[in-house]
Amino acid sequence: MAENVQKSLKIVKKRLFLAVFGAWAMVSCGPAPILDELTTFEEHSWHMDSVVQVQWEPQDSGIPVFMSLYVRHLSDYPYNNLFLFRTISTMEGVAYADTVNVHLADDLGHWNGSGMSDLKTMMVPVGKSAVRFKKGERYTLRVQHGMRDTVLYGIQDVGVRLLQADQP
Repeated sequence: MAENVQKSLKIVKKRLFLAVFGAWAMVSCGPAPILDELTTFEEHSWHMDSVVQVQWEPQDSGIPVFMSLYVRHLSDYPYNNLFLFRTISTMEGVAYADTVNVHLADDLGHWNGSGMSDLKTMMVPVGKSAVRFKKGERYTLRVQHGMRDTVLYGIQDVGVRLLQADQP
């Protein structure tokens, strides 16, 4: 029994170290994101009716912005992909909508993305290039999983990140 406790403590220490190191690396590398919001699902279960929703109002319309989603999943996620329905709306209506098939693993079952433990992170760009958002407009991004399962087990978080693009 003492051996199990020691193993558990080692695992907790490793995860704590990785979390602190990961947070430090994200803060110290590159420009700060314009927006970075994370939605966490209880018990790593994303219900089909649970919509990730993020709103923002740009402060400067001259700044091109790269938009991306990031999916954090556990290594026991039962599929190698994840279908996402994405919609960007303004006060005037839908401005952009698509469905994307995110390949979380390759054909041999090796997880794509980053992460050294059971938690993997996959970045998913929204659109093909940087965009400019109108100042004074309110934008809403909605993301919903499009898998056949009503409850999708193994998905821990979905995040939205806006980064300022380098200007020539």
